[in-house]
Amino acid sequence: MTTAVATAVATALRAVLADTGRGDRDISPDQLLGADLGLDSLDVAQAVVLLERSLHTDPFRLSTVVAPLRTVADLVAIYTAALESSASRPD
Repeated sequence: MTTAVATAVATALRAVLADTGRGDRDISPDQLLGADLGLDSLDVAQAVVLLERSLHTDPFRLSTVVAPLRTVADLVAIYTAALESSASRPD
């Protein structure tokens, strides 16, 4: 599942970069959202909305503890944990 989440995160981040005129870039897990990719809080929020739509989950609504979002890997980890948590809950 992590590969699918990583792909979705990279796709969302590329879409935000393209929408804001910053072109297409390679996205790697160790990149800092702010310093390396140049994203501000609104850009990250836009990426989160795109991820909620594509992954059909909102990790921020599911958890009362939110880890800091500093890197691409942080974003992947938060969505991976949310998807695993929702898959383990009974309907």
